[in-house]
Amino acid sequence: MVHVKGSGGQVSDTTAASTDAITRLPPEMGLAVLEQLDVPSLCRAAQTCSSWCEFISDTDWLWKKVCQNCQDVDPQLVEMDRAEGLPWKVAVMRNYGAKGIQRQWRLGFFSRPSSYEDIPDRCMCEMDADTWGEILQLELDR
Repeated sequence: MVHVKGSGGQVSDTTAASTDAITRLPPEMGLAVLEQLDVPSLCRAAQTCSSWCEFISDTDWLWKKVCQNCQDVDPQLVEMDRAEGLPWKVAVMRNYGAKGIQRQWRLGFFSRPSSYEDIPDRCMCEMDADTWGEILQLELDR
């Protein structure tokens, strides 16, 4: 329950659901607002309440737009995932940030560069010793 002070100074009780702006908007307007968010912000928005979580999680088109606007997701990996039939949300989450960089290492995206210029700017992230060991073994096996 939230207490809202009206223009005349009176205080009224209202539920949080009645102040939920995203789900009160027409769906296309809610999507227009949410598609402006980056991946971490969209994930935080989904944690706001159950109606936002459902709205964000169940809207494949929204995740497609977010993916297309995101510089931190490798389009080649997303295309591979989509070809396997994975939803946009799963493709984004598998390939965003450190998970995407680790996946690129495992798949050999950074193997055998012919020069320093061939190494992409975003090829490093924090990884534990086991992950580096796995990547090193994959590189040795290639």
